[in-house]
Amino acid sequence: MQLFYFAVVLAVAAATPSELSYEEDIVEILRQNIDHNDDHSYQHSFESENGISVSESGQPEDDDSYSVSGQFSYTAPDGVTYTVVYSAGEQGFQAQGDHLPTPVPTQYPTPEVADGEEEEGEQEEEEEGEEESAAAGEPVYERVIVGYRPRYN
Repeated sequence: MQLFYFAVVLAVAAATPSELSYEEDIVEILRQNIDHNDDHSYQHSFESENGISVSESGQPEDDDSYSVSGQFSYTAPDGVTYTVVYSAGEQGFQAQGDHLPTPVPTQYPTPEVADGEEEEGEQEEEEEGEEESAAAGEPVYERVIVGYRPRYN
């Protein structure tokens, strides 16, 4: 039994890392500023030696929410500095940056249809139903009943 305990202690000792790698990851803060005002607004910012900088300010909108704006930037491993400017409030969180994708437009132009073609289109839609809307690039929706199980005879 003592041999078993000795083997366990030896295995645990062998499994522990010999160097503490987290000490290499310590980053010095070069500048830090935190201001909390009597009107419950705030400003804070900091800059670190590895190129990360953050600044943010907030104003209370009402008892339950804040209007916040700020920016942060960092240098990626490839050497490129990325900057994000953001705001958050009644409109939600909105971030902008040269590297961020832009939203896809939600409104598309509707092609004009001549009067005669419009009547023919309505008749064909009634006959063809979902097939024509799928062919025109419009989404086709299926009715899904949650919890429904088909019964087979």
